[in-house]
Amino acid sequence: MSPPLSPGAAILAATVARRFYIDGSTKSEIADEMGLSRFKVARLLEQSVREGIVRFEIATPDSFNSELSEIVRKRFGLRRVVVIDVPDEERTPAGIRQAVGRGAAAVLSDLVSETDVLGIGWGRTLSAMSLELTEIARCLVVQMGGMVGSVAENSLELVRKISEVGGGQAYPLFVPLVVQDALTARSLAGQPGVAAAMKLFDSITVAAVAVGSWDPPDSQMMASLPVEEREALVGKGVAAEVLATLIKHDGTVLPDLQDRAMATGIDVLRGIPELVLIAGGESKAEAVHAVINAGLGTTLVTDNSLAELLRTM
Repeated sequence: MSPPLSPGAAILAATVARRFYIDGSTKSEIADEMGLSRFKVARLLEQSVREGIVRFEIATPDSFNSELSEIVRKRFGLRRVVVIDVPDEERTPAGIRQAVGRGAAAVLSDLVSETDVLGIGWGRTLSAMSLELTEIARCLVVQMGGMVGSVAENSLELVRKISEVGGGQAYPLFVPLVVQDALTARSLAGQPGVAAAMKLFDSITVAAVAVGSWDPPDSQMMASLPVEEREALVGKGVAAEVLATLIKHDGTVLPDLQDRAMATGIDVLRGIPELVLIAGGESKAEAVHAVINAGLGTTLVTDNSLAELLRTM
């Protein structure tokens, strides 16, 4: 360990640090102006940090929990995790969706460029995200799955809203998410408008998708299926779903709806360079864990209650 700086050396270190960090002078400029070597300047800057002469403070938005975000990111090896702290008085399903949606809108605005093809799923939290979105690059916006849920929250409406914000072209899917059989799915996929959107699936570079929970049940798609089919799938161990891709707790993907789903499949999802998972609330912790186990997601936007459960899984 280096000995503490003498008073004179501390003054010199403080002077060098001020010129570098506040005035914006380069190390070479400081060296020339003060008659020091560049090596000496670099060493003084290191000492100024070590001795506490210079202290760094990272200012983050009040709602952003940077410490928990980093813990979860490292735990699962994700590229990015954004954990939003939701105050107790706002901890209702609607309050959590709004807070997580606001965080997701900020993340998406930062991620997307004009050269991207943006894929959009559906869900109540994504609907909240679309309401919070005030700017996004002018890019192609593709609906990743057919319609499910209420009119205001289905993917068709979300694609319309998001494309209006950025001014980019929208590629909607005017079809149900899950149809009665494979023949119907193939027939619908051949329709010009549907084919135009589905042709872009492999070109999606950034996608925002919600995570539906089946155990415990918190999924619009699950609720849309016939009771008998729903119960049969639960019996097979379905824990989560992303765009009609069914996933068990251990990350195993079940193919049961694959040939009837008007949506991106598991291979497309895994190939998207930036796949943003958006979910909030304790009830979705197991589902998010299952989805990550399936190898899905580069970024996670969630709230502190879900993140606290994830860190121990």
